[in-house]
Amino acid sequence: MVSRTADPYGAPDQAGPKTATYRFKPAFRKALGPIGAVLVRAGVNPDAVTFVGLTFACLAGLGVWLGRNGSLWLLLVPASALIRTAANALDGMIAVTTNTSRPLGEVLNETADRVGDVAAFLPIAFVSEVNDLLVAGTLAAMLISSFLGVVVKAAGGPRLYSGIMGKPDRMLVLGVSALIAIFLDPGRVFMATLWIVLVGSMVTIVQRGVMARRELGTR
Repeated sequence: MVSRTADPYGAPDQAGPKTATYRFKPAFRKALGPIGAVLVRAGVNPDAVTFVGLTFACLAGLGVWLGRNGSLWLLLVPASALIRTAANALDGMIAVTTNTSRPLGEVLNETADRVGDVAAFLPIAFVSEVNDLLVAGTLAAMLISSFLGVVVKAAGGPRLYSGIMGKPDRMLVLGVSALIAIFLDPGRVFMATLWIVLVGSMVTIVQRGVMARRELGTR
């Protein structure tokens, strides 16, 4: 069996600025606690929960594509985003509870997270009036900010979750935007979504760079 280290909602507290939704970690973990306990008793492999998270990230992207003209398919996006975020927390919680955390599981978890990010946001490129370069730039900023969080750990520091636009924040923005796009012009809504995530991710890159210097500068 392979598993992973905990995600933001299952990770120990860090110094420095936290993601906006990370501030709600205690309440979120408390709400997921009973579900995690049931999964542990049922012997659910944390890897399976990781793949559930990836599946719902893909479903969020599918919802964007199917609802690109403002249809009710966009309702699939916030529901999938919520389940993805919950699964990303639960796999780490299960791994820690069952003492099955292993390096290969962390590789699986981080890879699934990056694939899920792309799967959820890339379909925005199919929405009318959305600029393809903006989509590409946003995806690049998202992946770079995530890369910084991982590479600091590879260099001997902690896994960084700090910053204003972490993974749960991105999914929150996407889910809320999809709901708004049902009532307003989807092109304009998702353009605004991309700008919010792009700017937030760039700020997060800076924040994590500062944290990286603080953690590794004296090593």
